[in-house]
Amino acid sequence: MTILSSISESKTIPFNKDNLNWGVLGTARIAAKAVIPALKASRRNVVTAIASRDLTRAQQFAQTNGIQKAYGSYEELIRDPEIDAVYIPLPNSEHAPWAIKAMEAGKHVLVEKPFALNADAAQLMVATSLEHSVLLMEAFMYRYHSRFEEVMDIVQGGSLGQLRFIQSTFSFQLTNPNDYRLSAPLGGGALYDLGCYCVNFQRLLVGREPRRVQALSYMGSTNVDLQMSGTLDFGEQVFTHFDVAFNAAPQQYTRIIGTEGVLSFEKSFNPGNEASEAYLHKGSETKRFKFKREDAYQKMVEHFYNVVASKEAPRFPLSDAVNNLVVMDALFQSAASGGNIISLIATNQSDGGTRE
Repeated sequence: MTILSSISESKTIPFNKDNLNWGVLGTARIAAKAVIPALKASRRNVVTAIASRDLTRAQQFAQTNGIQKAYGSYEELIRDPEIDAVYIPLPNSEHAPWAIKAMEAGKHVLVEKPFALNADAAQLMVATSLEHSVLLMEAFMYRYHSRFEEVMDIVQGGSLGQLRFIQSTFSFQLTNPNDYRLSAPLGGGALYDLGCYCVNFQRLLVGREPRRVQALSYMGSTNVDLQMSGTLDFGEQVFTHFDVAFNAAPQQYTRIIGTEGVLSFEKSFNPGNEASEAYLHKGSETKRFKFKREDAYQKMVEHFYNVVASKEAPRFPLSDAVNNLVVMDALFQSAASGGNIISLIATNQSDGGTRE
């Protein structure tokens, strides 16, 4: 699949209620620890129901988290006429199927990253949202932190001069052998879980799509990538690189290098509720940027409500979700071939060695 220039955004059905009633598919840790508390902390979002394939588990989760309804199947929750929106934190392989079923039932959908397992599935999700006039959004919460906006302003405003390199790393030790992220059928692997952040951030920072990519991976005794290193060539002398892993010390770091300065910061994708800093180095001078504590998850779900209520336009178009997977598909293809360069956009224009 080729890179998309744009996708028509769905015009959601007018929303005439004060509150948006949410149902959550699955009892994932991310739901309990981050998204449900964010929904409860916001003014117009209400967590109404939880569903699990095990009714007892759903009932226990509902009681622990103060949720009114518990269902023993995802289908029951989706059929509930009181539910306006569905949050999907299921294993990666379940994102597209259940997002489509929820949208077909007329529900707005917030789906965890990665949006889907490939760009074709992502396109089908987008088509379904357009057909049923419901909001579909990818839960990349890092993009709603005020730090993201300031970093984008620094890079795209020219403070670094002309952009040359972006380097991102994201890793931790995954020690549970039964974790779904180690299961190929469930869409496991470091690129899906961690690399999707790096690819998305780098694409947004550069402001255009890469022309070609290259990747190497290590699988060990699993059937998923435990490590992956990838390089993206954006043309015009802009190269980006990322390293992601399930078998390295926990860390998140981004370094952005231009012709006149270097911007670096830790906890690039999940600063949590802690304050964070970034450093801009230009010659012998260093400027420190301080970012306050804030809940990016809460800002994300509040934006979701405002889009449904027609108060705001979506900050990130659905073409971004599809194109992120176009790039990831190419990275998987390169890694599977032992590191072959995969072209994404053919061009006859010479730009410093990136001609196809």
